[in-house]
Amino acid sequence: MKTLFFPKSIAVFGVSESKTNFGRSIVKNLIDFHFEGEIYAIGQKPGQVYGLPIHTSIMNVPGTVESAIFLIPAQTIPPLLEECGQKGVRRAIISSGGFSEFSADRKGLENQVAGIAERYGIRFIGPNCLGVINQDNGMCLPFVRMSRFPTGPVALMTQSGGVGLSLINNFTGNSIGINKYVSLGNKLNVDEGDIIEFLETDESTKMMCLYLEEIERGRRFMDAVRKTTKPVIVYKANTTASGAKMAASHTAAVANDDAVVDAAMRQVGVVRAHGLLEMAVAANAFKMPPMKGNRVAVITPTGGHAVICADECERLGLELPAFPQKLVEDVEKHVRAGVIKLQNPMDLGDMFDFEMYATIVLRLLQEPTIDALMLSFIFLDNIPGGTIGNIFPMMKKLMHDFKKPIALCVAGNANDINRIRSNNDFPIFESPEQAIQALAMLRWHHEFVARRADEPELIEFDRPAVQEIIDNALDQDRTELTSEAADILKCIGVPMIEDKCAADADAAAAVAADLGFPVVLKIDSPDILHKTEAGGVALNLQNQVQVREAFASITASAKAKFPDAAIRGVTIQKMVSNARELLLGVNTNEQFGPVVVFGVGGIFVEAFRDITMRIAPLTRNDALDMLDGIRAKNILGEFRGMAAANREKLVELLLKLSSLVTSCPRIRELDINPLLVPADGESMAAADARMVISAR
Repeated sequence: MKTLFFPKSIAVFGVSESKTNFGRSIVKNLIDFHFEGEIYAIGQKPGQVYGLPIHTSIMNVPGTVESAIFLIPAQTIPPLLEECGQKGVRRAIISSGGFSEFSADRKGLENQVAGIAERYGIRFIGPNCLGVINQDNGMCLPFVRMSRFPTGPVALMTQSGGVGLSLINNFTGNSIGINKYVSLGNKLNVDEGDIIEFLETDESTKMMCLYLEEIERGRRFMDAVRKTTKPVIVYKANTTASGAKMAASHTAAVANDDAVVDAAMRQVGVVRAHGLLEMAVAANAFKMPPMKGNRVAVITPTGGHAVICADECERLGLELPAFPQKLVEDVEKHVRAGVIKLQNPMDLGDMFDFEMYATIVLRLLQEPTIDALMLSFIFLDNIPGGTIGNIFPMMKKLMHDFKKPIALCVAGNANDINRIRSNNDFPIFESPEQAIQALAMLRWHHEFVARRADEPELIEFDRPAVQEIIDNALDQDRTELTSEAADILKCIGVPMIEDKCAADADAAAAVAADLGFPVVLKIDSPDILHKTEAGGVALNLQNQVQVREAFASITASAKAKFPDAAIRGVTIQKMVSNARELLLGVNTNEQFGPVVVFGVGGIFVEAFRDITMRIAPLTRNDALDMLDGIRAKNILGEFRGMAAANREKLVELLLKLSSLVTSCPRIRELDINPLLVPADGESMAAADARMVISAR
């Protein structure tokens, strides 16, 4: 990847002497950005552009050429890429559009380009992209005219060139410097995972900001992020589930594509932004030192800001510890009105003494109970006590001396704020919410980045036995499993509620009496995946008469709704009451592979949709996060007379499912619903299971 960013020579294809020629603009950008290597212009006709000769073939260029950029009709690229391969060019940027994004029948053209590249070992970005910028060596390849912008710690990647230009302008306005920019386009050859791996080794890059519309190689993306300790900020657009298909299991129905993407990003410590403006907030956040705890001191000029900050801190899990009494007493001497109770957040009201502000900040930074400061100002001209502009160098020094972040919000006229930003490289946020959000991003990254090195926990199980069950089902051309799903779960050590089969009503009554009442009856059919929807479940049966009646009722209902199903009879289980109903499952995502799901179970799974998920294989921390990720997580604790659920047992079950689907890729979907966790919190067991496997 390094040669893509640091080539010693570039050939620009599609150059002419016409003043409206886009290839000419690329050459001018390279000149204006002071590209350190050789520039070769390639066009159909000989001539000159900015003092450089236009060659009619790359074969006429003297010496070696390391990289090429194409801005020519899509159909003309294959023969010219072939010439590049023969010339020894091994890196390229294909800016040209007109490939599969234009119409599906252009896929063959993409395959042709990809084949030539593979034959010669050419790595390329695009097609359908804006190009690449590297301010370290002056390489600027967009076909629109560009001006130098502030360089700094950010490497920016976008799938859309237009969004890239918007973010460059937005970051520039926020005094956020960019050292590298990549427009990814169709990602036919090089994608975000490849670039992330390179940027981890790039000394100029301190953080990576990405705008993505799709992540085609999800596991590749996750692996690349795991290898870096740098902040990775992603704005993932195209989040609707319109392309997702409803699958056979409950798990697949609730695990839509964007939820999977969100889970994957959390799992590898990606900071997810929700909008272009939030990208700038995140980039500004990581200009500050790490936030090593979640305790925040908030100083504001107004009670309204104090309320907003308090709300935002609680929403984002940040604490507001009490201030030392001595500090409060000292501050009270400088607040003129004396009508505001000083606490955290501290409303300083009419105090405009910036020296006192500095003293407060210094003393709070010295407190071991404070991990970060949020400082808010309202910009006013001609206020007593000096000018706000004097505080920025001091705040920057204090922040780095104490290695604690100071999130500074300056509210006021946009022109005034822009002027302040242009004269300072200190991160400035436009609202109290932005400042608190920035601190939360810092805190979250510091906590999760260490987990990137965690190893998945794989649990051994009887793989040959599981494979035999799957093979037997496939021999019978069945991909939807019910009783076999329970057998597979037993192989990996998932406890199942004991059940027994009965082929007729009398046998069912005898089995129920042997198990002890009350009991549950369920239809036994390899062709019916969702028993409830078939009317195939009867609960809380108290005697043999009710069992016989239920047998007749559920078998008749199942035959009516699924006339072609093979009905083997019923299964009978002991009824478990006063138990939590949970869902554990697996779904397979096209981009990320097997996804383990945990949440509230029962018949209202799709209605409540209270689930969390992580990409398999799981680490122990992943499993713990899943338990804490559902909205109804309190039901896992002591709840209405029930003892707390054994979290370690739940973690083990999630790790077992993760190990199963990691080792057996034919398992596409799996539901354990419900997993019953009774009042003792210990004797949990699966009441029902269903599985979908892929055909041979």
